[in-house]
Amino acid sequence: MFEMRNKLRKNRSTAVLVLSLLSVSGADPLSSLSLKAVLTEALANNPGYLAAHADRGYAENAHSSAGLSGYLPTATASGGLTWSELDTRQKTNTGAVTENTAATSTGKSAGVNANWTLFEGFSAPLAQKRLRLERDQARATESLAREELLRRTALAYADLLRQTNLRTTRDTLLRLSDERFRILQSRLASGSAARPDWLEGQVDRNADRAALLQQEAALYSARLTLAAALGREAVVTEAADTAALPAAPLDLTELKSNLQDRQAALKLAEADRDLASVALYQAAAPWYPKLDATAGYNFAQANNDVGYTAEARSIGPRAGLQLTLNLFDGELPWRVQGRGRLAVRSAELRLRAARFAAESEVERAYSAWVAVDSAATLEREGIGYARENLELTFTRWKSGGLSYLEARNAQVKYLDAFNRTETARYEAFRARLDVLLSAGRMEQLLDEVSASR
Repeated sequence: MFEMRNKLRKNRSTAVLVLSLLSVSGADPLSSLSLKAVLTEALANNPGYLAAHADRGYAENAHSSAGLSGYLPTATASGGLTWSELDTRQKTNTGAVTENTAATSTGKSAGVNANWTLFEGFSAPLAQKRLRLERDQARATESLAREELLRRTALAYADLLRQTNLRTTRDTLLRLSDERFRILQSRLASGSAARPDWLEGQVDRNADRAALLQQEAALYSARLTLAAALGREAVVTEAADTAALPAAPLDLTELKSNLQDRQAALKLAEADRDLASVALYQAAAPWYPKLDATAGYNFAQANNDVGYTAEARSIGPRAGLQLTLNLFDGELPWRVQGRGRLAVRSAELRLRAARFAAESEVERAYSAWVAVDSAATLEREGIGYARENLELTFTRWKSGGLSYLEARNAQVKYLDAFNRTETARYEAFRARLDVLLSAGRMEQLLDEVSASR
């Protein structure tokens, strides 16, 4: 009867251990974060992305308002008062001398004037085009910053989930080592185990404790990394949701379609090429004649205590045209044009290189994802075998059918298999994000997490 109760107690402790190994979901959190929540928070609070968003707003405002200013006239209103008190001496051709002490002179002026540049080497349309291209450039920059932030945040979230699972497994295996060491102590006291086995068990238990401490540090680092992506000043205290990460199949043909319209890096290269072309034409604009039209209404009055005119007054409208031609400004114009053409050529080559690299990068990232995802599937199958082997080995060791070294090796193999499985799952998710980023489809990740809830 005693042996039967002892056997039931052993089987019950083994069942508890197996249940803990099967439920690797982290410590009981006060609250959890879903992938959708962290992506939304990152887009709302990350300072780098918010700066890119503000730059886009600035460029759009400049294009909508400042772009028309080159076509409109400028208007000014002015007014002034002058006063002077001077000692004067005047001598005429006949030799007569006139001297005045404290002679007072006053002046008044006011006017409204307008100036309209009718032609300035196509500067106005070129300036408007440049502002439009800068707006497009800012939009592409914001789009690229958004996609990179989504990838960075999703990876940080996946790493937090991975490190949490690894920490939980380390803790479970430490409890397994403690249970095994307790049994070794009991056997040593009864004389059924040798002291070398007890010493080896103590060494292994200390090693498991040290590994758990190191895993705690890795988990804390993952929390800090996610906090930086979310724009938080404090470390993330919530746990990652245990829901599966997005893993919908990807189609290479669809990923490569409309690549030039989707990939932000290509849009940036196109904007740089177009801006270099506009800069080339703007460099030639000062060498064209400039035609200005002026119009105004002015009043002026001057009073003098000396001289032949005691008061002079004028009031009325005025208008005119002025033609200006730039002859030389310190540098020969063809040198400026030469630099501009080199800049355009360089930008065109960069755009061509980006186009060549974009499609090949999608294919490379896709093939890497297929390989890593297949490896992750195999690792998930292998962890089941390793878990079953650990359960059977521990049970046989408790019954005395296996040596301590064989039981310890089964634990080490299970830990290695679990590490490979978590790493393969993380790398498969990383490779999938790389595919979406190279194809300019990171918004698909938001659609997937939104549809999963």
